[in-house]
Amino acid sequence: MTDRSQHMVAPLARWSSRIALFSASLLPIGILLHRFASFPTPVTLNLFRVALAGSVLAALLGVLAAAQIWRRGRGGAMTAAAGILVPLFVWAWPLTYLPAFFMLPPINDVSTDVADPPRFVALAGQRPRDANPPTYPGERFAKEQEKAYPDLRTFTVNRSAEETFEVVEEVVRKLKWKVAAADPPSDSRESAGTLEATDRTLLVGFTDDIAVRVEGGRRRARIDVRSASRYGNADLGRNATRVRHFLKEVYLRLESTPPGVASRKRPTAAALKRLRERDRRRARRRRE
Repeated sequence: MTDRSQHMVAPLARWSSRIALFSASLLPIGILLHRFASFPTPVTLNLFRVALAGSVLAALLGVLAAAQIWRRGRGGAMTAAAGILVPLFVWAWPLTYLPAFFMLPPINDVSTDVADPPRFVALAGQRPRDANPPTYPGERFAKEQEKAYPDLRTFTVNRSAEETFEVVEEVVRKLKWKVAAADPPSDSRESAGTLEATDRTLLVGFTDDIAVRVEGGRRRARIDVRSASRYGNADLGRNATRVRHFLKEVYLRLESTPPGVASRKRPTAAALKRLRERDRRRARRRRE
């Protein structure tokens, strides 16, 4: 006669697998909704937290179910195994960021000029109320950045500020950043050129804000870049990587074009604005 206990699936095994599958399904659902349906970032982060917490609970129930199966000879070994293994796959993604979490500083805002970082003006109004404030956090972030990313410095260019700004615009287009505002430098106003844009992370689509400032004269220009996360206390090095990539693309663009050639290859909004200003000045001179 067969013992009925061998055919009775341990209840904990069933609950373990159910919670594990439910928790695992929250990750792709959250990613798809946030990436393609403009799902709010705080809600998406809460979904991820629920998924991770649920997977831990499922794994614990799976271990208890496995012990129960071993001691009492009940069925459901495969179900309990699923409740243990599925959470391991759920945690595999965040665990890949564990080294960066311990090695990199808990900052979410970096700038090549920490004393006077580029400001968010147009993007300040686009940040949700529950997002990080648009102002630069201050001295603590500057010290942490200096230790972790000493290579982030103002980029000096032996080009005019106007031509340098055109190169910046071309690089921003190449990187497919979404431009929120662009104001080229002007000799008449003696003002720096500024550009504000947003970029999204590849997988989840978290939005980060970028501000670029170009200032200088006719022979020399300085480029400063600031990149900041809208949410979270630590960016795991994402913003520093973005700034490095941007400056590298600017350098490669400058190396591939002799001085004065950038604007002739592809007219930009900044170039067209300067041409209109020049034509207006000439028209005023003729009237005088």
